[in-house]
This record gives sequence, structure tokens and C-alpha cells, in this order.
Amino acid sequence: MATILVVDDNADNRFVLSQMLRLNGFQTYTAINGRDALRQLQELTFDLVLMDLAMPEMDGWTATKHMKAHPHLLHIPVLAVTGHVTADDLQRAQDVGCLDYVEKPIDYERMISKVRHYLSHAHAVGA
Repeated sequence: MATILVVDDNADNRFVLSQMLRLNGFQTYTAINGRDALRQLQELTFDLVLMDLAMPEMDGWTATKHMKAHPHLLHIPVLAVTGHVTADDLQRAQDVGCLDYVEKPIDYERMISKVRHYLSHAHAVGA
């Protein structure tokens, strides 16, 4: 069973994302901001991260950049979960290490499809 970290400052978003993932057979943990996410990534093992970009304290862009600077976290796929879908925002997310994005409001079938795709790709390359 794959373990996914859901990072979002909005409690409702964390709950709904976690529930959808659990209903599809994934184990989930949640973090309330980028700083909390980095702490959990140091303590637990995750197969994928769903990272909100716009958060207080530490945003998702900064957290992903810090995450990708750690060799033992570099292999974990990060999908941005965002309402920020301008070309500049998406390029910035890619530049810090996000592989793809899930647009808010969330299309759950598309999100689950992307999660499965990146998990299978990560396992196929031996991550």
C-alpha cells in the first residue's frame, strides 16, 4: 500500500483529499504547511506528496525546493495541488521539483489517475 503525504493549510481540503485517497487504497498522512511537511518527510517514509502551493508559514514551492535538496527525499514524486494555474506558477512549481499538478477545484478521477501514474512510474524506476 502506497503512503501519500497530503499537504494543505485548509482542513477541509486535507480531509477530502485524504478520504478520496483512502477510498482508493492508499494510506495517507497530512501536513498543515510546508514546514510540517518537511518534518514529517524526515520522520516517515512516503511514496508521493500532494503539495498545496499557497500556504502560510512555508509555501509549497519553498517546501518542495527544500525537499528536493535532500538526497533521501529527491526520489519522492511531488504533485502540486493548486488554484494557481498560470503558466508562470506552473513553471515555478516545475522548477522547484513538482512533476505535475492537480488543479483546484479537484477532479477526483483525474487526481487518482495522476497519483497512480506517478506511483507506478516511481516503482518502475526503482525509487
